[in-house]
Amino acid sequence: MRTVRAVVISVVSLAAACGPRPTTPVGARPQPQQPPPAARAPGTTAVYAPPWTPDVKPAAPIDTTSDLPIDPGKPMPRHSLSTDATLALGVPASAMIDGRADIFSANLGAPDPGRGGRLPVRLTLVPNGGYITFSSVKGKVGCAGAGEQAGADGGTCAGGDTDILAANGIAGIVDHQRTQFLVGVFLGNANPVRPPARLDFSDAAQGTSFAELSPALGQTFFIGDGTTRSGLQQRFVIPPGATRLYLGFADAFSFQGPPGAYSDNTGGLSVTLTQAR
Repeated sequence: MRTVRAVVISVVSLAAACGPRPTTPVGARPQPQQPPPAARAPGTTAVYAPPWTPDVKPAAPIDTTSDLPIDPGKPMPRHSLSTDATLALGVPASAMIDGRADIFSANLGAPDPGRGGRLPVRLTLVPNGGYITFSSVKGKVGCAGAGEQAGADGGTCAGGDTDILAANGIAGIVDHQRTQFLVGVFLGNANPVRPPARLDFSDAAQGTSFAELSPALGQTFFIGDGTTRSGLQQRFVIPPGATRLYLGFADAFSFQGPPGAYSDNTGGLSVTLTQAR
């Protein structure tokens, strides 16, 4: 009996010295132990660090050599695959354009939820204008869930007839021979109160093989692969007041009427472009 009593006393004493053990409610997920906060220099403000790992995907290197930088035959992730860039005069810059990039969500903090797209690529311009040229545009975009695929110049998805209206102060666009082509829009710090007139890139109108184009602020324009039919680089003149160039796609149900129907797009493009004067 003496030996048993001694053991009991020793166990009780050990428990008291260790203090109460933290418990986890039944059914709850155990939380990882956090390291003690680091010492902070006098006069500085503490920065809150959440105890979980933020769900942020690091930007992957842009592959401008691949013919399919984003495979249109594979499912798209929930997050956007587009990348932004800041231009320097005369220096080529590269960007990735998600096939769901909604050009009509340009200058917004988040894409319009009713259209199912992602934010377009934002390119910050060098002040005082000039023009933009594209030295490389590669990739394909899938239409209606990895169905028909088209390059930057567009294709015949849903009949090959684009007639899309304005939204968010940004002009719609017309092209009766092509759909799902790469487009751009120049904007300042705020979108136009009233959208400018739509440009028509149909073969019987402006066409797509122009040498130079001077769109207005908020006027959506055709880019395609950035070259004429003979392979010459096209010039896109930056309008006065422009601080950003956005890249994306003009989409709608059957490519007619109000913008929308971005959610079933797949794939994407890589571009290399330069601002010059």
